Amino acid sequence: MDELVCALQTPPRFPMRSPPPPADLSAALCYACDLEILPPELASTFVELHADESLRRYLDKLATARPGTVRTRLQRSLCALMSDFDANGLLGMYPMHLVSTEQASRLLGPCARGRLLDIGAGSGDVTAELAPLFGEVVTTELSWTMARRLRRRGWQTHRVDVTTRGAPTPPYDVVSCLNVLDRCLFPQTLLRRCRDALTPAGRMLLSVPLPYLPHAYRGGSTVGPAEALDVYSTSYELGAGLVLQRVLEPLGLVVERWSRVPYLSGGDSRQPFYALDAAVWVCRGPSANG
Repeated sequence: MDELVCALQTPPRFPMRSPPPPADLSAALCYACDLEILPPELASTFVELHADESLRRYLDKLATARPGTVRTRLQRSLCALMSDFDANGLLGMYPMHLVSTEQASRLLGPCARGRLLDIGAGSGDVTAELAPLFGEVVTTELSWTMARRLRRRGWQTHRVDVTTRGAPTPPYDVVSCLNVLDRCLFPQTLLRRCRDALTPAGRMLLSVPLPYLPHAYRGGSTVGPAEALDVYSTSYELGAGLVLQRVLEPLGLVVERWSRVPYLSGGDSRQPFYALDAAVWVCRGPSANG
């Protein structure tokens, strides 16, 4: 089991071979936090989620649709010419899972309604879990292959850089920015744009992998972010506290609820799947009613 957990914590860019997973893969995933280490405002707003049927269906699907050696090698070759995102979108590889519809509903509560803007939606795997909660879904995605997949799934999709052009057609009842801050050049600017795109009573749904290890894609290579978020810690709980104190609070964002969840990616010929720890936050902006 220790070998499996190590493999689960390996970022997708640095895969490890792992032994065959246990029958119930969800048993190896972590949702709990040590509340005594957290700042009081985080300990009091923490919502512990659990593996549910949506996760089990996702894992079952991975077990029957795992790419083989040829497809995996093709993806690696394409990454020399284009970003991981473009290559994955072109080949339909590495489907994602973060939260289920039921889990998102529990976190968002009555705020799950109206218009949703999902920034950096990828191929739409996570968007599909959020979409049933909203009357209208708008997405943004810079990768042309991913944007094509989003449009094929029926969502209005804008290939715009929100950090430079702002959110398209605001305002929104909920703006989601899920596991994007660690893959963009200007994370602080992006958060401000997300906040400014909300209705007065709107909420931000934010996810950040912890530990925070950022890089941004530039063609087939990667570069460090132009705006640094000083939130790195080897401790999950301390990292969550740094995100609160150094990122969210300076922007006037108030955490209403948050959870620890596994951020999962479908596997390849090397591993059955990959997982990172993530923190998912529901925040209200400065103008929202308390």
